[in-house]
Amino acid sequence: MAIAVSLQRYFQEKGIAYQIHSHLSESSLSKLCFEFGIEPRQIAVPVLLQSARKASLMAVMPLGHSLDLARVAALLRRDFQYLDDAGIASWFPDVEAGAEPPIPEPYDLPCIVDRSLMEPARIFFRGGVHSCLVSVDSEAFRQLLNAYPKAVISNPQAAEKSFAASASGPVSPATVRQYLEKMQRLPAMPAMAINIIRLLSEPKTTAADLADAVELDPSMAAQIIRYASSPYFGYRGRLNSVQDAITRVLGFDLVSSIALGIASGKAFKVPQEGPLGLKAFWKHALYCAVVSQSLARKIDKPDQLNPATAYLCGLLHNIGVLLTGHLFPTEFGQLNQLAAQHPDRSLQALEQDMIALGQASQIMALGHDQIGGSLLEQWRLPEPVVASCYHHHDRNYTGPHADYVRLVQLSNRLLAQRQLGDLGVPETAAEHFGAGLISVGAAETVFEKVMEMCPEIDSLADHIAA
Repeated sequence: MAIAVSLQRYFQEKGIAYQIHSHLSESSLSKLCFEFGIEPRQIAVPVLLQSARKASLMAVMPLGHSLDLARVAALLRRDFQYLDDAGIASWFPDVEAGAEPPIPEPYDLPCIVDRSLMEPARIFFRGGVHSCLVSVDSEAFRQLLNAYPKAVISNPQAAEKSFAASASGPVSPATVRQYLEKMQRLPAMPAMAINIIRLLSEPKTTAADLADAVELDPSMAAQIIRYASSPYFGYRGRLNSVQDAITRVLGFDLVSSIALGIASGKAFKVPQEGPLGLKAFWKHALYCAVVSQSLARKIDKPDQLNPATAYLCGLLHNIGVLLTGHLFPTEFGQLNQLAAQHPDRSLQALEQDMIALGQASQIMALGHDQIGGSLLEQWRLPEPVVASCYHHHDRNYTGPHADYVRLVQLSNRLLAQRQLGDLGVPETAAEHFGAGLISVGAAETVFEKVMEMCPEIDSLADHIAA
């Protein structure tokens, strides 16, 4: 695979000998360390910065380090902040987003380099594409960066070692939970969601009690009434209240699941636009929820799959996407941009292929499924919902509530056929996920029926995201 044209031309002009190491495009840098038998300190990572006067700067440091902005500011006598996605793209017109080379001269960028990169005998880095690494020996690397100042500008991330170990095996939910609990910026469960959970825990709660709680949020109440009035449910009368929606159409369990899911999603501040933005998130979440609920109703085994619980599993299984965006808006913006540029690739693959820093790199290494599951567990949501969040990418999961997990996986595979969701172009057909639950023909019939609701679901998603 060819590297970026500007970089290749520059190497030729300077007479730089380099090697190309091809790999699967979804491989993360942590995984590549494991695959190629190299240490993180041998991988050079560029960080693009901008000063208050809009002057850009490339800082180059080893993988597994966090940039010390205060130290950079002291050395260069001006403050810097991270450059946004549009700014990065303007400097690298021939480079895939997230694969920028740490070689500044062919892109006319000023640069400062972490001194520790001068130590390894060979240095590896992205060369403008996500399907290979480039490596040069230490002498060539010094030649490439000879004109730029060297200093201690970053700090090793000791905590990252345990999470980068995901290259050789999965991180346990307990480890994820312990890590997230140390962060001080996790969103609290919204008051509305807490109130709904309290109501659900009380045996004497009535439909009127639930309706009163939901109607405290007029927007949510309107969304539930609109959903109950959709042709999918076939109710031809007029619904004037949430209590009507509960008693005449949806039922107590489903309305509580809808309300709990929507209320939980309001804890996050995430941009609306893009394939991972709020609009796209709620569209995918609602489609997955309705498909999961409809499949559960078709299977008709209440002791095995409750349709209302299936709805909530589908609605919140991707909540880790919102948590990532809430905690790390800059890195989330880059991930959103990557998803737009590579619609054929899954979000899971893009997360593992992204270069991030500090805590953000640890979150990305964990994946949205793990951090989302941990948050829902802390929020004490129902166990099937937590399991569906943790394991919706795990084809081999056989633990508690596996039927709900498989139902969400089946729904996502069906949706991927219509380019809905974040699976990109899935390699595995939907029937492999529905085996034992429902036949392929029956699942597709249910799915086509749900697709008749597209205008209603799209409208509801836009109202929730607004």
